[in-house]
Amino acid sequence: MKRARAALWTNFILIILCLGLLAVACSVPKGHQSASFYVNGEKVKQPPPIDLVNGEPMVPAAFLESTFQSKLDWKLKNAGSNGVYYSNQVAVLMYHDLEETLAMKAKPAEAESAIPVDLFKEQMELLRKDGFHVISMDQYADFIDNKIDVPDNAVLLTFDDGYESFYKDAFPVLEQYKYPAVNFVIVSGADNAGNPKQKGRPKMTWDQMREMQKSGMSFYNHTYDSHKYGVMRADGLTKPVLTRHQYLKKEQRVETDEEYHNRVKTDLEKAEQHLKAELGNKRSIIAFPYGAYNADVLAILNEVGITLSFTVKEGINGRGQTNGFRVNGAKEGESAAQLMEKLKALAMDHAAVTVHVDGQAAAFKEQPYKGPSGVMIPLKEYCQIKGMKYHYSKWKKQYKISA
Repeated sequence: MKRARAALWTNFILIILCLGLLAVACSVPKGHQSASFYVNGEKVKQPPPIDLVNGEPMVPAAFLESTFQSKLDWKLKNAGSNGVYYSNQVAVLMYHDLEETLAMKAKPAEAESAIPVDLFKEQMELLRKDGFHVISMDQYADFIDNKIDVPDNAVLLTFDDGYESFYKDAFPVLEQYKYPAVNFVIVSGADNAGNPKQKGRPKMTWDQMREMQKSGMSFYNHTYDSHKYGVMRADGLTKPVLTRHQYLKKEQRVETDEEYHNRVKTDLEKAEQHLKAELGNKRSIIAFPYGAYNADVLAILNEVGITLSFTVKEGINGRGQTNGFRVNGAKEGESAAQLMEKLKALAMDHAAVTVHVDGQAAAFKEQPYKGPSGVMIPLKEYCQIKGMKYHYSKWKKQYKISA
């Protein structure tokens, strides 16, 4: 009898615990759900990650902006205690080219990478005003190697490609604020900067880089001449040459593993040799062109002696993060204030935010929040605000929206 009663009590307690866990699980995001999406009858090729909160689907604001040509601005409800947004971590901002005005951005590719000088100035001012601390590459490298501490809200400023606009437009602003910065240089471009036949936008000269070094700027590897796409197959498919075996048209074959390895290693070694000879670099650091890398490239970095690398994947960096995350500081349509909110939220998950949809404050019943996939918005309520028809088939796991 006693054993029977004990078993009943045990089962009762287990049921209560399960119910409690179920209640908790229903009140917080359950993790990404998979489902297909149709917009105006057309299937979305890359459906967004979906979090279910209290039964309501939450999707990234970036997906809604790109799919429905909508503008969603957001602000953290609680942006840190005493102005500290993160500690013992570093946010790395990524830039490429600068332009005088938005009107000068004629091509879509330029619009994606270039930032107007006035917007860049505003960002640098807000970094100071909002309590961020800009550090040098030497400080960053020593922090990653666990040799020093960094201040709260630490930020590293990086630029890619070695454009002359860094010298003409960015450098004067950086000097004004006494901010150090690093530029990852396509070394062949620097070698040919004085050649009037050089293709593409003007590149910095070695003399310009040496001048800027005296004011705290540093310059590192963006490959010698592997910042480009090349043919990888007989049908003409192109991919970044750093990460793919090239198709040798004359021989009608693809590079062997050994040929690929030697080509990449030779390119990186040549870039390192020129950077050391021209600038006296003591460290070997690279930013991958297009953010593309693979296990073979990482192994070659070790052979060449490159100890730190950077991708274009968004995130924040802690000690030991030798392959660093970066945040695009030149995202088209993003204000300086919005960039600051993004930096403040980098180390926060499921932090509550307020949202404006197309300039109007949105009162959502289900609280939007900043999660690992960005700011998450209640899909059903968003559709109501935009006057769109919304339907979800539970059995087909299928969302249909008529815009």
